[in-house]
Amino acid sequence: MKMLRASTSAAIQTTAAAALASVAGYGTYLYNTDEGTRRAFKAYRMMVPAVLEYRFLEAQSKVREVAAEEWLALDQKHAAPVVARLGELQGMYTKYGQTSAGLTNTFSDAWIQQLRKLEDKVPPRTSDVVIRTIEEETGKPIGETFCEFDETPLGSASIGQVHRARLKADGREVAVKVQYPESEATFRTDITAIRDFCSYLAPEHLVTLNALEKQNAGEINYIKEANNLIEVGKNMEEAGFQPREAVVPKALPELSTRRMLVMELLPGPKLNDGIRSYYSSWALKNGTTIEKLEAEAKKKIEEEGIPAKYDGPSAQQIESYLKFLLRKDYLINSSITIYNWTLGQFLKKIDYREPTEAPPNTPRIIDTLMRVHGHQLLKNGVFNADPHGGNFLLLPDGRIGLIDYGATKRLTEKERITACVLYAALQRNDEDMLYNMSTIGGYKSKYNRKDVLMKLMQFAYNSYGKDVTGDKNIQQFIDDLKAKDPWEETPDNYVMASFMSIRLRSVAIGMNHPVKCSEWWGPMAEKILEEEGH
Repeated sequence: MKMLRASTSAAIQTTAAAALASVAGYGTYLYNTDEGTRRAFKAYRMMVPAVLEYRFLEAQSKVREVAAEEWLALDQKHAAPVVARLGELQGMYTKYGQTSAGLTNTFSDAWIQQLRKLEDKVPPRTSDVVIRTIEEETGKPIGETFCEFDETPLGSASIGQVHRARLKADGREVAVKVQYPESEATFRTDITAIRDFCSYLAPEHLVTLNALEKQNAGEINYIKEANNLIEVGKNMEEAGFQPREAVVPKALPELSTRRMLVMELLPGPKLNDGIRSYYSSWALKNGTTIEKLEAEAKKKIEEEGIPAKYDGPSAQQIESYLKFLLRKDYLINSSITIYNWTLGQFLKKIDYREPTEAPPNTPRIIDTLMRVHGHQLLKNGVFNADPHGGNFLLLPDGRIGLIDYGATKRLTEKERITACVLYAALQRNDEDMLYNMSTIGGYKSKYNRKDVLMKLMQFAYNSYGKDVTGDKNIQQFIDDLKAKDPWEETPDNYVMASFMSIRLRSVAIGMNHPVKCSEWWGPMAEKILEEEGH
């Protein structure tokens, strides 16, 4: 518990650091004249008191036994208002919160539940703002484009929100993604503020910020996202993933603009919500709650660390169990039919049994996500760099909906081949190859310790299971490596590939299914290198 709470404090402090971006060196003048500074101060006022209270209790824990209830009290006091402020500010602050939502071994349950709201439940704009944007983008009244428009959003995130609508032209049901009016300006002021802060106090993060800035420049142009959806959908069809295992919604480029994206509406809940709904129902039927199950899982991770990989039932075993449930329901209802048509004619008839609620095949879902994203990265060189839990749908037939391709990264041919070599080396545990790739790519540290670099490579691209981090949580692990050999420069070519890997691993951990990327992507990389003659 101490380790988790200390990491919660450290994680909040890391997020708060971004909010301090323009405080140092600018002062009152910029607060009154610069929007980025003003937003940073607004976040700072909310986050710093929370950090100080956690730090104070952490200091007390060194001299006395701090009860779990004391930590819980801080969580209940600060989680909701801090996350609400991140959602209110939107822009990069919401992006940081979305990233933090996947760090289930760093933040407590109270924080994770709040942070997950930032994936698709950011406070939405009113319908008049949305309709005004649509009419500005189309140049005509909304009724001339859509015969139906649901003013309640399906989801709302950092730069825009999505609504259900029906096209007037042909009656098709579509999803309409509408950007907030000030999103572009807000992202630019946030990045500028955070860059100024990092240039003085955390220069090692500038490479990541540069990559994020380039990525976000494309994300706020919905015409680019429409083209991304078309390209990725075509790639998925050619690879055989679509429509068999996964579906990318079809964009309607003729109706899409810089601030409005119209696309096919996919049915089904967000992946996290769909899985959590099933286990909430299962828990109630078995005399417990989903919160208790999550607390038990959290305690196990805290005591034992994140497993190197999943060791539960396989996808095939779960598939067999699902078939068993279907057969059982069929036999029971067949027996009821026979009874009702025989003895039931004279006695009381029996109601048919409702179909047994089937568990989601989590191993198969994870396998699909890993193969899809590995193919996008290593074969296509075009991939979603921001695959958080809010970007996947659980379709009624069990397939996965792949949505939100605003953060699409494109690699050059050389970068794609190098990514293949990277994952082939990770699978083989070829430390010499990994070390040479990193140093040639621009990695520099104070002591050039190979062991520290190997840990960083494993963490950034492959795994943050206990086989890598040991008995430390993520924040403690990074702090320990920095203390041993502080790095000064890191390669910038694969920042977004690392982001994708980390976000996918976070999704997997949230589904209680930890993964090592190299187990999927290593063999895939070897095959691609061989097929392409490298």
